[in-house]
Amino acid sequence: MGTRVIRRVRQEVYLDALKDHDLELTPLPGTTVAIRWPYDDLLYEQQGVITEVIDPVPIIVVKLTGNPRVLEQRGSLRVKVQVPLEYALVRPDSEILMTTTLDLSATGLRFPSAVELWAGLHLKLRLRVATQEVIVLGKVTRVSSRPREIRGKKTWETAVSFLSIKPNDSRLIEQFVRRHHHRQQLRQD
Repeated sequence: MGTRVIRRVRQEVYLDALKDHDLELTPLPGTTVAIRWPYDDLLYEQQGVITEVIDPVPIIVVKLTGNPRVLEQRGSLRVKVQVPLEYALVRPDSEILMTTTLDLSATGLRFPSAVELWAGLHLKLRLRVATQEVIVLGKVTRVSSRPREIRGKKTWETAVSFLSIKPNDSRLIEQFVRRHHHRQQLRQD
């Protein structure tokens, strides 16, 4: 779960905490931060400066500076969902690693990798979507610069875009994502 926006007044944003994965961070006033948010299949980012930290919660007040910029244009609807995932290098003798997705769309996914991968690397992915198995050839587009430690093991958040997927499998994922998104919207209302 990301950082929650409590209130926004003009160019000031009030946040309940800054979160980096499972860690809660309380920065000092004067620290420059990047605020990111998704909207209409785009991921935006805008710089800001922490002007105040209100204890004991803490509530962090960020004054936004400059203009927002588009970081990423997403090709399709993306939802946070844990789907079983096996991944490996494309070589036939490559070790198969297992995890679950962090989010999923019809054009890509994010997952915590047990090994540090790099952008441009091709991976063979096997997903379990609903009751169906989907096999995809993907390309790593982004890897977190710092590993996160979960239960004593390091993981790197890794984003992959799909290079090769059967049309039926793409439709299956798209339908799954839309159903999941619809259920999430109903829960929020």
